[in-house]
Amino acid sequence: MAGTDDNKPNDSESAANDIERNEQNEDNVREEYILLDTKLDELNQALDLLEQKNDDIHKRLTELLQSNRDIRQQLRHENAEIN
Repeated sequence: MAGTDDNKPNDSESAANDIERNEQNEDNVREEYILLDTKLDELNQALDLLEQKNDDIHKRLTELLQSNRDIRQQLRHENAEIN
């Protein structure tokens, strides 16, 4: 037919291409969400580890403080007995 472009996709081809592009975009978005979820899980695990270490340090410092208080109390008691 004169005046028509045979290389131009028809409406059904265009719609099929749009659907394929949308599916590819959805797949890409799904993959990005999976990657993001994985990274968030890794961050959560790292934060849990840091929280545990912080709790351990706090516990040790509390024990050290109590030990120092006990030693001071003993020293005061010994000094009081000597005097």
